[in-house]
Amino acid sequence: MGDAAHVLVLEDEADLAFLLRKNLEQQGHRVTVCGTIRAADDALRAATPDVLLLDVNLPDGSGFDLLRGLRARHVFAPAVFLTARTDEADRLTGFAVGGDDYVCKPFSLAELVARVGAIVRRSRQATQGAYVGPGFRIDFDRFRLVRGDVEHALTYLEAEVLRYLTARPNQPVGRNDLLNEVWGLDRFPTTRTVDTHMLNLRKKLEADPARPRHLLTVHGVGYKFVP
Repeated sequence: MGDAAHVLVLEDEADLAFLLRKNLEQQGHRVTVCGTIRAADDALRAATPDVLLLDVNLPDGSGFDLLRGLRARHVFAPAVFLTARTDEADRLTGFAVGGDDYVCKPFSLAELVARVGAIVRRSRQATQGAYVGPGFRIDFDRFRLVRGDVEHALTYLEAEVLRYLTARPNQPVGRNDLLNEVWGLDRFPTTRTVDTHMLNLRKKLEADPARPRHLLTVHGVGYKFVP
């Protein structure tokens, strides 16, 4: 199938792990299932999958910590957290460590499989290229942002947010427009997701994140990129 991908599932509930494998394999995906952080880390050192589905509370640690470590090692596969932790603070933590989506248990298996397919399609259809601004360069195909002599890693969705905004210089873009055009999902937690990504991007792009020059807030609307 055109959207088939390698999916790593980190889930210690055996029944749920079985259902995830079964439903993903029915769509043509190749699935690696791990029940511990250590097993997942070993699998990821052997091969980088196309998509990560990560539980948060594992017997030997946290899925948040695993992803934080992966991003530090420049592993940028899109990551979806699957967890019973529904507090907004946990969701914001998930995005802050580099997660691309956050799905609360219980969830629809059909919807989750559809989300995986959408993530794979977007990552494969993304246009390659770079954007060069005053004192910075965004390398979309390498998921890198260089400001001065400092290089920052970008998650897939951070790169896509920047791609969308830089293609529309000085044009206000609504939060819901970003969710629809970049995330491309029928349901997403809240527009706070966009705000969290923008906060992280300002730390990487702006010389003074508290007084941004390029990623500006448009009150009552959303954001705009100023070259």
